[in-house]
Parts: sequence; structure tokens; C-alpha cells
Amino acid sequence: MKGTALAPWQHIRSTLGSARTPRAACAAVVLLGATMALSACGTQQAGAAAIVGGTTISEQDVQTASLQLNTLSPGQPVLPSLVLRNLILEPYVLAEAGKSTPGDATVRKAIAKLVNPSPATMDVVRTDLAIQALSPASKASILNKLSKVKITVNPRYGTFDATRVTVLATSPDWIKATASTGAK
Repeated sequence: MKGTALAPWQHIRSTLGSARTPRAACAAVVLLGATMALSACGTQQAGAAAIVGGTTISEQDVQTASLQLNTLSPGQPVLPSLVLRNLILEPYVLAEAGKSTPGDATVRKAIAKLVNPSPATMDVVRTDLAIQALSPASKASILNKLSKVKITVNPRYGTFDATRVTVLATSPDWIKATASTGAK
């Protein structure tokens, strides 16, 4: 009927009713499949800076450690990507270092100006100190182990390159702007 307006609830009902047709049902299945596939992209957990072999590194830990370490050297900023790299490497480096892993006293001495460092800050510094003492063979062993682990990094930090053992920054436009459709 020409000129007959539908109430909002009638639009919803007519849209849902159309899903009974084979063509609409097929489109709905395709849309659902695409949504599920796209939801698998990126970090799988809210608040995660990275997920390494099922273990989550929180954004809070990365940010806290970055802030604390930056108070030690304001002229040379410690980037969150470097902090994240060390937190990704930590279990592999410390396992490789074994008994020569720096203890808490050694770590606290290295960051003596920090009164109450967070556990994440301690881990970042411990990993850094341990890396310096590793042999080339130990470093090669770590690279081999990293190549076999699934590492998912939150795009805000970049991507993890296991061959270079670094978090590579992504372009600053990883968040896509949407056109505003406000009424004027």
C-alpha cells in the first residue's frame, strides 16, 4: 500500500520474517560466518597486551613497568614495545639462564631509585640482565623455542617478530576512523 507507514516494531518483525526464505537464510549464515571469522582476528582477550602460548601479558603490567622504568631515565624513554618484548621473552630467557638467573637483590640494585617496583618491572629488568649473560647457543635455543609458540600481540603495540626478537610498531592508523553521521 502506497503511503502506509510502518511502526518500528513492524519493520523488525518483517525483517525477521524474511529470514524464512532460503535466500535470506543463506545470507544470514554467510553473515554469521564472516562475523565469527573476523572475531578471531587480533588479541583474544580484553586487557591483554599479548598472549604467549596461552599465557596472557596484561596491558596494565606493560604500562606500569613502562612508567616506572621511564622515571629512571627520563632522557631515554623505555618504550612499551620494549617492555612487552622482555615480558614475552621472560619465561624462555629465565629457563635458559637457569641457576644464573639474577635474583631479586641484583634486580633491585639495578633499579635502586625505584622505591616499590611492580612485579612486571622486576621481570623486565631481570630478563634484560639475564639476556646479557646468555651465550650465543642459549640465544639460538630461545629463538628456536619462540618459532614454535603462538604469540598474539595487541595491535596497539605492534607485531612480534620472532626472527628479530622484537615488537615491530604498526602504523598509527591501526584504528580505522569511521565517518560521523550526526544530523546537522
